[in-house]
Amino acid sequence: MRFHVPSSVPSWYSEAVTPASTNTVGGYLLIDRFAVGGVAELYRARHPSTGEVVVVKRLRPDLPFDPEVSGGFLREIQLALLSEHKNLIRGQSSGTHHGLDYVVLEFVAGQDMERFFRKARERQVDVPLSVSLFIVREILDGLAFAHALTDHAGTPMGLVHRDLNPRNVLLGYDGAVKVGDFGAAIATAQEPVPDEVVGSPGYLSPEQAKREPLDARSDLFAVGCMLFEVVTGLRAFDLDKKKDAVVLRMHQRGELAQIPNHIDERLRFIIEIACAVDPDERYPNAAAMRDAVDGVLRGLALGDVGPRLAATMRAVFASEMDRQAR
Repeated sequence: MRFHVPSSVPSWYSEAVTPASTNTVGGYLLIDRFAVGGVAELYRARHPSTGEVVVVKRLRPDLPFDPEVSGGFLREIQLALLSEHKNLIRGQSSGTHHGLDYVVLEFVAGQDMERFFRKARERQVDVPLSVSLFIVREILDGLAFAHALTDHAGTPMGLVHRDLNPRNVLLGYDGAVKVGDFGAAIATAQEPVPDEVVGSPGYLSPEQAKREPLDARSDLFAVGCMLFEVVTGLRAFDLDKKKDAVVLRMHQRGELAQIPNHIDERLRFIIEIACAVDPDERYPNAAAMRDAVDGVLRGLALGDVGPRLAATMRAVFASEMDRQAR
């Protein structure tokens, strides 16, 4: 059994890891390397003429060539360049530099979703329910677009992200919500049934854990787990100190923790549908689940929630924003 290790790391845009040299990639001057993952490294970079800041993601030069890794990265590049949606990390260009494939991605000044909720708890900043639900509905809006992507011939790709978790969702200081890291994605219309378990513990759908055929509803299970977490403050799966074999069985059976009694009945209903063990009992697509979350948001009658997310981000990360502005 193998659990996929995301190619990025938490806190994508918080702290630089290593100062960059004066090298340029794709016409952009590298500023610093801020993340190193299993197969790729990420740099902040600046266009020498316009001053635009971007992210350059390229394969790690210290690893031997692996055709499977290279193929997966090229698929990620393809998807990034197709991701013309406000809730997806957008790719701008791609190429090869000194024999290493790279992609230029939009830069989002902010933090990942996992760190946002963790730091809010540590710093005792209240995250309004409307903000939590807004984040989830924006994730679903991006997924609705990604799941409908077609190839160059116009044929649906049957895309499944496979590694949706709070570390792969970026929250901008301006209130933007962006799904990223499609490095583990699979085009189910073109690729065979996976022969290994790929994904992050705590978010695997039962069919994913059983290595069965996947479709977009597998991603909805992961979003259901994230919704569980943001409205309860608890993990959807109790994985503490459990061995991999036990974790795998829990995912195969869909053994989520019990939803606390105080959770609103409408949200309980959404979580139960999204996290149904049988995919046929889940929402048919991301748009349907998004509309269900929208229904709860409308019931709160708060209008545009994006600015409230931005205000909460500023409250949680005031010191980080001040450092980055210097």
